[in-house]
Amino acid sequence: MSSKRSAELDTRDSGAVMDVLTRAAEANLAQAGRRGSVLDLPSRGRLLISGDLHDHGMNFQRLVKLAELDRSPDHHLILHELIHGPGLINGCDLSVRLLARVAALKLAYPAQVHIMQANHDLAQMLGEGILKEGINVVDAFEEGIAYLYDHRADDVRAAMNRFIRSYLLAVRCGNGVMCCHSLPSPRKLEHFDSTVIERLPTEDDLENPGSVYQLVWGRHHTQKVADVLGEAWGVRQFVLGHQPAEMGYEIEGQTMLILASDHNHGVGLPIDLSRAYDRDALIEQIVPLAAVSVG
Repeated sequence: MSSKRSAELDTRDSGAVMDVLTRAAEANLAQAGRRGSVLDLPSRGRLLISGDLHDHGMNFQRLVKLAELDRSPDHHLILHELIHGPGLINGCDLSVRLLARVAALKLAYPAQVHIMQANHDLAQMLGEGILKEGINVVDAFEEGIAYLYDHRADDVRAAMNRFIRSYLLAVRCGNGVMCCHSLPSPRKLEHFDSTVIERLPTEDDLENPGSVYQLVWGRHHTQKVADVLGEAWGVRQFVLGHQPAEMGYEIEGQTMLILASDHNHGVGLPIDLSRAYDRDALIEQIVPLAAVSVG
């Protein structure tokens, strides 16, 4: 399947959406190089790293174009925080449509598209409310599923939950860069189980105060957090999302870079998997997504 065909998915067709979500979950779990919930990429080729997407459809298209997945099997794309965008229609969040499009892209490029667990996707799966600007986005998403799929809503939701549960927790590159949605907060580090990335999550891992929950919800990291986990996981630089980055990126300490792809100043980060980077070298590679033409 080409990226064009993945874009042609009829996201109003409940059967088609359930099919791509179910098969993409299987593809996620069968990913070559995956061990538990971490994917190890080889030291060759190119990786495009996104920040949070939050249903920004145009930036999703720009990331797909920038990734150039058709050009080489050694071109890779990381996506995360897919749902809960700002635009509601009659109180409904319809970002399940982007979730389905990402699932279709995974099926088109099963060895090249890598989807990481994030707090909003996890909260939706668990039914745990999140308030944004006074709106419970989990409830608004449920309204969106009911609006789009009516009597098949429960079946779509079940397929969606299997897909979300199959996500990676991290992508680790041979050049010392590791991508996660976030890292645990400093005050949670003592009780965080760093081996959680090496297994498929249990229910206890996923729910508060489990280690997956702490991994995707953590904020305001100190350099100690990066140093401890960098040593445990064998990495030198972390590329994260989750926290606000109004101009597309922010820095934390010397070894943490935060990206955002969910607004007009959103960015992508292409890196050469055969090259080592420090934080400043990573920043030099950042591409504003508004500069990527799609038509």
